[in-house]
Amino acid sequence: MSASDKKPLVPSSHISIKIKSQDDICVYFRIKRDVELRTMMHAYSAKVGQQMSCFRFHFDGIRIKPNQTPNELELEDGDEIDALVEQTAGFSHSHPIVTT
Repeated sequence: MSASDKKPLVPSSHISIKIKSQDDICVYFRIKRDVELRTMMHAYSAKVGQQMSCFRFHFDGIRIKPNQTPNELELEDGDEIDALVEQTAGFSHSHPIVTT
């Protein structure tokens, strides 16, 4: 088969995305390019057993808004999104409160 006989590459309507937690746990999703990322964020949160509000999702250091789509963020197949645990300022569950 010659190069002229090959079919032109048509961009897929879906892409595969990896969401990686701070603990290096990865969850993979296949999502349409024009669907709001809210769907994937909800699915990730349910998979790890937390509320979506517990996480901040970032791509290339920029926080993702739930209503954005992969097309808007120019996500490509195989890209990685970071799922960071939302922290409340000045309080940590790992340190007990000591009163004197």
